[in-house]
Amino acid sequence: MLDALTRVMASRDGATADHARRVQRYALALAQEVCTNDDALVDAVHTAALLHDIGKLAIPDRVLYKPGPLTREEYEQVKHHAVIGAEILGGIEYDGPLAAIVRHHHENWDGSGYPDGLHGEAIPLGARLLAIVDCYDALTSERPYRHGLSHDRALAMIVERRGIMYDPSLTDSFARIVPRLRASAPQRQEDCVPPYAFRLRSATRLL
Repeated sequence: MLDALTRVMASRDGATADHARRVQRYALALAQEVCTNDDALVDAVHTAALLHDIGKLAIPDRVLYKPGPLTREEYEQVKHHAVIGAEILGGIEYDGPLAAIVRHHHENWDGSGYPDGLHGEAIPLGARLLAIVDCYDALTSERPYRHGLSHDRALAMIVERRGIMYDPSLTDSFARIVPRLRASAPQRQEDCVPPYAFRLRSATRLL
């Protein structure tokens, strides 16, 4: 099921799929850094990172690929992708908080995010982690409406949002490991972390 969802996402938008692979790599490294005693959470973060934008399949192309600024109504449509993604993944039996991570990866540390306005440690740890790496890759990636930022500028922006949008401790951990991740970045897409290299808890988990 997860493999099928990944293929559907990639068939609609290769750029989004590439973004998801990069986010997955960053997320796995950060999860392994801070969740050393919780294999189930590391596995869930690894999978959620790959599928965090799956809810965008329900967003109209005219909104999702609009080259200019979104209207308020269009932005509200895009924001709903987190809820839709969680609903899609919530129907899959999984040993870890997969749906919760996807639902809450746009919550902010100060409570100003969406969809539920959670704040601080009320936001699931995996979602707090994913929020940082998702933003970093979005900032450093080329988009139809802007050029990607440099690593230094993107990281500075994330650090500026420490304690406002992002968990302070996780922000510090990411700032510490991201230079190493950049230095070891794969040169080819096929060199990226395999999408399902996580530990399965049982042979029937995905059935």
